[in-house]
Amino acid sequence: MQHVAPLASPRESIFAVLASTARKLSYRDLSAVAAASGAAALVAAAMGRASWMLLSACYVVWCFAGWGILFHTTTPRTARWRAFQWTIVGSASVVAVILGVGVFFWALGPSWKL
Repeated sequence: MQHVAPLASPRESIFAVLASTARKLSYRDLSAVAAASGAAALVAAAMGRASWMLLSACYVVWCFAGWGILFHTTTPRTARWRAFQWTIVGSASVVAVILGVGVFFWALGPSWKL
C-alpha cells in the first residue's frame, strides 16, 4: 500500500491552494483563527514583547482567515468586490515576503554582512 500526501497540480498557485483550504474550513473555524491571531498580537503588544515578525505573522494569518470569511463562496462578484479581494491578498503577500526575508536574515544571525 502506498501512502502519499495529496499534492497540488503544477498549474495551481499557492493562492489557489490557500483559497481551497480556506473554503474547506467552516465560518466558526475561520473566526477562531482570526480571533486567536488578533488575541496573540494584542497580548504581545500589551506585554511589550511585540516584534515586527510576530505582528506580521499574526497579520498574515488574520488575512487568511478574513479572506476565507469574506470570500467563502465561489460565486463571481462585482469588479469592486474582486479589487477588495486582491487588496487583501496583495497586502498579505507583501507582508509574507517581508516576513520571509526577515526570518532568513534572523536565521543567519549577527555574522551576515552586506
